[in-house]
Amino acid sequence: MGVYSLDSAFGTAPNPGGGLPYTQVGPNHWWSGDDNSPTFNSMQVCQKSQCPFSTADSENLQIPQYKHSVVMGVNKAKVPGKGSAFFFHTTDGGPTAGCVAIDDATLVQIIRWLRPGAVIAIAK
Repeated sequence: MGVYSLDSAFGTAPNPGGGLPYTQVGPNHWWSGDDNSPTFNSMQVCQKSQCPFSTADSENLQIPQYKHSVVMGVNKAKVPGKGSAFFFHTTDGGPTAGCVAIDDATLVQIIRWLRPGAVIAIAK
């Protein structure tokens, strides 16, 4: 629960437009979940065998749910144990592990609308 910044976007699909920085991701894009690494809670680009963090504790970003995604500013201080990889992303119809997921067409409309300074409020 809380209010979080929406600072950047990424996805396996091309940039749909909008005011946030956007990265089109591929097989070498990861979100580091290794809280013993200085890369914790950030996007990294590396081949799995050469990543400077534990890929077992991290997420490869080339998955269908990340067709379009916006990074939620949860744990921006990168404090170990406080979580990482919280995104506003395309739904696959199932539950998430802490993210917010909606249909892709609506998410694309939102990404096109977002500008620097945007926030998301999460409540019960």
